[in-house]
Order: sequence, then structure tokens, then C-alpha cells
Amino acid sequence: MKVAIINFSGNVGKTTVAKQLLAPRMEGASEFVIETINANAQDDAGDAERLKGKEYGSLLDEIGNLDSAIVDVGASNVEQFIKLMGQFEGSHEEFDYYVVPVVDEKKQQVDAIGTIATLARLGVPPKKIRVVFNKVDLDDAGDIPGRFAALHAYHQKNKLFTLSSGAVIFISEVFERIGTLKKSIAELAADTTDYRAQRREAKDETGKNVANTMLSTQQLARSANRNLDAAYKALFA
Repeated sequence: MKVAIINFSGNVGKTTVAKQLLAPRMEGASEFVIETINANAQDDAGDAERLKGKEYGSLLDEIGNLDSAIVDVGASNVEQFIKLMGQFEGSHEEFDYYVVPVVDEKKQQVDAIGTIATLARLGVPPKKIRVVFNKVDLDDAGDIPGRFAALHAYHQKNKLFTLSSGAVIFISEVFERIGTLKKSIAELAADTTDYRAQRREAKDETGKNVANTMLSTQQLARSANRNLDAAYKALFA
């Protein structure tokens, strides 16, 4: 399938959704980042191909022959991306799903609603627009409708998108740790290294500390990966 990750707002975790939620579960998918090229964007993109919003036509050419693709549309380029989608009439049909990540801050919810409304105006049907609740505290797991009240109220009134209360990514310290390790959560969760044995065999404090850090990161990754598995299943149910 081909998925576009999009939201008019920044700081909602689009890259996390692309690299940690979708890519490990869409085996073989080609990855694209639509963002103004700068050092930070290149670092975050990893092996993904980088394009600018104004290169929307080139993106269509590239994904046209692909069976699976993940397109991460950066906030700085989303307006241009949407504008050109409208000019390439019917091009929204190239994507099977539009994933809109949202966090519980009021502005980001309002921006998510604006994104959904814009996609709907372009002709994207509700079944193709999916919302993922990101950066949710575990303590709020039972109150998703309350934490995201504006979005739920909009859905109840308009039904322009598909909403699943199980499509939730919880806050975890592992997201902070993976930046330095250059590995995905799925890779860390699958790591079978016996870090307890490494700790026992370490010759100095530095070695013990490294083993301790990797052990706790491995543990965090396993629980976070189960959460991501459940979120992915709920998102595309």
C-alpha cells in the first residue's frame, strides 16, 4: 500500500510514524521525505529519498510503479504539497491512506482538523483518512476521547475520516534513546543479545554501564514495539 503522513502542524511526530510505526511493518516499502532540504531533515530521513513539496509531480512519477511507499510530508512543505495535489486532479487516488498524526495540544488538534477538511475537499474519502494519536501518556490510555475532545467532536459531527481509539502511540523513553543508536524500535526489540552476560563479563565500569544501558533500552523497545504493533493493527483495521 501507499501511505502519505500529513498534518499542517509540526511537532506531531510524523517522522516517528514513518520510521517507527510504518516502515518496520511495511516490508520493502520505499520511503520519501517531502521537506525543505537541510542538515536536520537529511539526518532524520535516513535512507529515504528527499524531495521538496514543489516536486510533487516527480513524486507521482516515482511512486506510480511502486507497490508500497511511505511519504512523510514535512510541515514546511505541506501547503505546497496540497496545492499541487489539487492541480494534479485526481492524484490523491495514488495513495491508499492518508495518516494524520495528532497530539493532544489544542493547536495541533485544530491543525489536524484543518488537514482532514482539506483532504476531504480534494476528494479523499473518509475510509482513506486515518488518525493516529501520538505522544499519549499511559495514564491517559483510558481517556482518549477526553484528551482529544476537539477531534472526536469533529468526527461525530462530520464523519470525514476514520477514527480508531486503538491507534495510539504511547510516550516512551525509548524514542529519546534510539536517536543515538541509529536503530529502529523493531530492531531493538528483536535484539537477542544477552546484555546481562555482557555486564557480568565487563572488565570495567564503562563496559558495565554500556551493558546496563543497552539492557534497559532493549526492555523499553520490547514494550514500545508491542504498542506499535497494536497501533498499526488498529490504524488499518
